[in-house]
Amino acid sequence: MRVSGLAEMTSESGLAARAPGVVRIVMAGGGTGGHLYPGLAVAEALRKQVEAAGRKLELTWAATPRAVDERLLAKYGANYVRQPVRPFTKSILKWWGFWRAWVASCHHWQEALGNGGADCVVALGGYAAGPAGYVAAKTGIPIVLLNPDALPGRANRFLLKRADVVVTQWPLEEKYRRSVKGVAKPLGCPIRSELTGRTRAEGAGRLGVDGSKRTLVVTGASLGAKTINDAVLAMLEDAGMRAAFSGPPEGGTPSASAGWQMIHLAGMDQADAVRAAYARFPGVQVKIIDYCDDMASLWAVTDLAIARAGASTCAELTACGVPSILLPYPFHKDMHQRANALELVKAGAAVVVNDEKNARRNAQAIQEALQTLLYDDAKRRAMANQARRAGKPQAADTIAREILGLIGPSSR
Repeated sequence: MRVSGLAEMTSESGLAARAPGVVRIVMAGGGTGGHLYPGLAVAEALRKQVEAAGRKLELTWAATPRAVDERLLAKYGANYVRQPVRPFTKSILKWWGFWRAWVASCHHWQEALGNGGADCVVALGGYAAGPAGYVAAKTGIPIVLLNPDALPGRANRFLLKRADVVVTQWPLEEKYRRSVKGVAKPLGCPIRSELTGRTRAEGAGRLGVDGSKRTLVVTGASLGAKTINDAVLAMLEDAGMRAAFSGPPEGGTPSASAGWQMIHLAGMDQADAVRAAYARFPGVQVKIIDYCDDMASLWAVTDLAIARAGASTCAELTACGVPSILLPYPFHKDMHQRANALELVKAGAAVVVNDEKNARRNAQAIQEALQTLLYDDAKRRAMANQARRAGKPQAADTIAREILGLIGPSSR
């Protein structure tokens, strides 16, 4: 079995010999935006810090052939390795395929990391981080593991025992801290630096929305979330709820700025169906987006968000000071998104609605949460302030310094 990219980036003795002043790092992980976006943020910070020191950074990505990896990593050319590694499975029928893919991926990194092939492996979490992390531990290469979820998944629990530094968004529970080989540091979840620099007026102009109106953002992350889409549409079948978006339910004639507009990130596969459904509610002011490449503008105009509780989403909400109603992803066995959401609740930045996988029940729960927040500006401001207090927008820079400190003078 051949790893795509192997021939282009390896030599007989591993990666090509390093020139003086070069810092060589493997970023291991992929398969979802939740793993890759934090890695890209750290990569950006690493490049700035390394180049500021008069050195050169060489990055190699140990990822997967999935569409999201192709979209985000294709620019790295031969330094984007499309590993055949698969998620671990308990199915005996699939176990042989998993094992062959694991061995092939590990074999590649045994060759690539041999003879000083990298100064550090940064494991971004998930199954795609496993082979490079495992081989690095065997060969004595330092490992930094990013674990932004409140509960580490299977692959991260495997790597906790091998990493020199484990970077978390929130302090690890004691039962996981006991497994850490090195040290665990709650430095935050890295986000892209440009996410926090946009003004409301700039964001509204870029998105083509009314900057004077309160804005509710509905998002199920990059791929969309069908249960959230269905719940919000079911909620809008209630005429009273539709009227609430036009202005306060009691007292006076609402001004143009008194009501709410919506921005709904529906997901590329669901956007057409969501657009057709909104056609039934002509009084609702909504902008439907398939996929958003400009999250800085989106968060700049957001007064309240209905969202999943992935680690990166939680990091962006807190860094940008966005109050939220969180519906954790309900299909994970360990319900780690619920644990993430509860961290924001603990901080006073969010409320949680359990996703019951039923549009009507979800709609009712979301409606109850919205009714307490839509026109309580003081409460939303308080939640926004608490979100900012919990946020760590400089996490990428902090983590990059941690990585370079771990590498030490040997790379200079």
